[in-house]
Amino acid sequence: MPEQSGGSGNIEADYLVIGGGGMGMAFTDSILSETDATVAIVDRYHQPGGHWNTAYPFVRLHQPSAFYGVNSRKLGSDHIDATGWNQGLFELATNSEICAYFDQVMQQRFLPSGRVQYFPMCDYVADRRFKSLISGEGFEVTAKTIVDATYMNVTVPSMRPPSYEVEDGIDCVAPNTLPAVAGQYDHYMVIGGGKTAMDACLFLLKCGLCPDQISWVMPRDS
Repeated sequence: MPEQSGGSGNIEADYLVIGGGGMGMAFTDSILSETDATVAIVDRYHQPGGHWNTAYPFVRLHQPSAFYGVNSRKLGSDHIDATGWNQGLFELATNSEICAYFDQVMQQRFLPSGRVQYFPMCDYVADRRFKSLISGEGFEVTAKTIVDATYMNVTVPSMRPPSYEVEDGIDCVAPNTLPAVAGQYDHYMVIGGGKTAMDACLFLLKCGLCPDQISWVMPRDS
């Protein structure tokens, strides 16, 4: 059920924010700091954080923690990592840290303000209407402005099947599954040239695999 509702099926707010990821949270944080407006956040996940809720467990930010999050609350402590691949550089938050951070922003700042209503596990339908993914109950928001914080449509490998055919007898998994299968095969082929592929290669090397046990297919420049 929604954490806060504005009545049975009818919600009143100045802004309807679709999505509780980094963009939706940052927008709402600025609204609270700079205006007296009210906000209703509709989020399909069970907690704030957007795609970070489905990210692979060994993911880290690609930038120092202090550069990410909302303006009113600092992420991290400006710690310099003393070990690991990031040794000597500013800390890079993990997905669990980021999800916990956004949940704290919601629970300790947004909701106590009395100006934010949060509706997790709900899907936006259209025309200021959304429904609960649990009960199917419908809601309508009388908001002047709709803010679509999902328009970038961030999609990670665990949210979709592969975009290519996979031969029979070949196990194809998203990076989320690597911790469970890292020791089960003699050879791994990592597909993709972005940060996720780099993280996957580094994770396998960290697990003790030899470089010649890993093939890396980059469709384009990293």
